[in-house]
Amino acid sequence: MTTKHETPILTSILNSFGIATIVFAFFYGVFVSFGDSLRGGIFVIVGGIFAGLIYIGLAQAVDFLARTAFSTDRVCTILESSITERLRAIESGCFASPVTTRLSGSNIRYFYSTNEEPQGPVEAGDLRMMRKDGLVTEDTPVLREGESKWRRFRDYLTLNR
Repeated sequence: MTTKHETPILTSILNSFGIATIVFAFFYGVFVSFGDSLRGGIFVIVGGIFAGLIYIGLAQAVDFLARTAFSTDRVCTILESSITERLRAIESGCFASPVTTRLSGSNIRYFYSTNEEPQGPVEAGDLRMMRKDGLVTEDTPVLREGESKWRRFRDYLTLNR
């Protein structure tokens, strides 16, 4: 799997057309200015610059769409591997029994924030799994259920085990 966004060929083509349009319009505008009229030459130059900028803007839009598609694919891959790993753990019986979980005190639930949107509550094990999968970082804001102050993920010792 590719781990880096690759610029689409269409982006490069549109950028090249944009630059070529601007350069051609400038030289043709200068030619028209000296040959026919100054006003006509200025219109050619301004129109060419405008058309070239439209090409360049389209190139940026294509690149943005490609980056968005790449990011979406990456998130789907992370989620898929997380879910697969979780299902394997369930099938192999690796999860602790509910009695053990309650006795160890890990039934504390947490909220976390992505894009300044509170999410949750989730249990500590789920939040640890999300950290492992890259969905939560060390700097992700986390709030323990019942508390009022948000802290970073790394500030909770119970989550970093």
